[in-house]
Amino acid sequence: MKVKNLACVAALASFGVLAGCSDTSTPSSAASDLEGTVNVADGAVVSNTSYKAAKVKLARYSHSVVNQWEMDTTAANQETVSGSVDSAFQEGGNFAIEADVAVNSSNAYTIASAGVGGAGTAWLLQVENGEVVFKWRENEGGDWKVLKADNLFRLGEWNDVRLEHVDSLSVLIVNGEIAGAFKHSVNLDVQGDFTIGFDRTEGDRGNDGGRIAVIRIEHSFDIYVIPAESSSSSVTPEDTNAINPIDPIDPTENDSRWIADWEFNDSASVGLDVTGNGHDAVIGEGAVTAVDGIANFDGKSGFSVKLAEDININDFVVEARVKPTQFGTMQNIIVAEPPGRGVDGWQLRIDEGVLRVHLRDTDKDFDDWHIFPGKKMALNEWSEIRLERSADSVKLFQDGELTVAAAYTGDLTQMRYDWSIGFDGMQQAFHNRYFIGEMDYVRFGKLEGFSAGEVVNVVEKPLVAWEFNEPTFVGLDAMANNSTKTLVGYPTIADTTVTLDGKSGLQVKLSPVFKRNTFAVETRVKPVAFGEMQNIIVAEPPGRYGDGWIIRVDDGVLTAHFRDEDVDGTDWNVLVGEKLALNEWTDIRVERTADSVKVFQNGKLTASAAAKGDVSQLGYNIGIAYDAMMQAKHNRFFNGEIDYIRYYGL
Repeated sequence: MKVKNLACVAALASFGVLAGCSDTSTPSSAASDLEGTVNVADGAVVSNTSYKAAKVKLARYSHSVVNQWEMDTTAANQETVSGSVDSAFQEGGNFAIEADVAVNSSNAYTIASAGVGGAGTAWLLQVENGEVVFKWRENEGGDWKVLKADNLFRLGEWNDVRLEHVDSLSVLIVNGEIAGAFKHSVNLDVQGDFTIGFDRTEGDRGNDGGRIAVIRIEHSFDIYVIPAESSSSSVTPEDTNAINPIDPIDPTENDSRWIADWEFNDSASVGLDVTGNGHDAVIGEGAVTAVDGIANFDGKSGFSVKLAEDININDFVVEARVKPTQFGTMQNIIVAEPPGRGVDGWQLRIDEGVLRVHLRDTDKDFDDWHIFPGKKMALNEWSEIRLERSADSVKLFQDGELTVAAAYTGDLTQMRYDWSIGFDGMQQAFHNRYFIGEMDYVRFGKLEGFSAGEVVNVVEKPLVAWEFNEPTFVGLDAMANNSTKTLVGYPTIADTTVTLDGKSGLQVKLSPVFKRNTFAVETRVKPVAFGEMQNIIVAEPPGRYGDGWIIRVDDGVLTAHFRDEDVDGTDWNVLVGEKLALNEWTDIRVERTADSVKVFQNGKLTASAAAKGDVSQLGYNIGIAYDAMMQAKHNRFFNGEIDYIRYYGL
């Protein structure tokens, strides 16, 4: 008998499951929403949550694999697995159990259990009388309750059985269909043993009524509350026509127009707001010194400014005079930036020498930043900067030259967090976010008619861009929201490309930006060896069920795979492009619109097909250079170099 424990916590490989569950499947036995509870007798069948409500709830969640076991299905007596709950689940809290299981007998067969035979809370996932059931008790000696999935399990065949438990909600999914849901009044905080193929009431051996091929434990997390690793790397500036700007506001003549003005003239109180409006900047980290009215930022220091009603405005102007002495990945001049998702914000900062403006209205953009790059600045030289934000546009001037003039509508005033000068102040994981150099002043005021330059339409910009320019942060996203530090193997960066050795990759947490049906992916790759399936980027479910898409190289040939479970079932739609050349760079673009898919290689259309359906119902993390799915077939890594991967909304 052979049991392979495929635990891979560092990789946090992820799978998709609930995408595509039909609302027209087996009806719910109750129509209430997620908050009701019911009192039941010992062993009574329960249901207090509608399938539609359960589907809506689970659509918020992404998943990562904590443990996986492949079982020997040929043995006369299939061996069982047991261990502590802590070691099996590791991350605890929200979790999912999924198994490929076959049962021939009508007797009860236990797929998995936790806490049975011990004190306290316990649960079992079983097939009993040809039906999948989830049983639990809330305390030792308490009543057992049963959530049953009727008529979806097929005796004598392989079935996909899944239990999802998030925020005290338990959902049964059988062969891709939601089959039952229950909202618990208490958390299922289980202690003791976890078992596969039996439970402790059966002793230490399972019965022969069933077989498990693969079973896995996943950690579930709400993608709408994941803290963002806001980050960036170099981006080529936009081409703009130089337009003479209006004269900047003279603070000595127009003091009333400035709401806050940090001149750095008082060495004893460097962050003093000279307007008298009380927006004094206080040290947030490190120490900032001032000599002759010039503040010096040493790359580990910055100011914080309390958020106040009079600076929380949508139409404003920012002026600054700065001299960077060293460039880095993200060097903040002044930011009103939230630490994660769900809040408006804006940033004025330097990324690898390029001055950029970041804007976000969460009502319109959700978690996506709109980023407007100006032109590259010069080291050790003073630069005068002016940012103008109106209700429908953004303009950026650098030393009198208009370098950004773009349309941007929205309201940025849903702020919750303090502002920062010289750093981001948000306590995020990636901390080389400090300005390095000198500042003469930073001023903030009402726009009120101070505007110049023609507003132009925003050109196509990526929602996500892994540029691979930062060797100390391989998975940095230049567009600020979808960075990753989850690496498999040893992907390395040199000369602004990432090198993959055929056993390495990156995993990106699923975020709402990827949950769309129309998009484009651009990448530039150089394979050095071909293999059976070499993934470039994938959003792929585990096995037969769920929406997904894949861009990969199969024995040297570029292929694009798409699946909408509601339309395609378990089949993939595959577009076959042309063969790539070894040791040569190839530019690739794959476009998915509402009615077509197109594949371009070096600017040439190499494959196209009509498309229908919606592939946006994703549930698992994104893999770069591998499939990230912990599947049994593991020669699925890209072997070569990737210059960039960019993801656009269409």
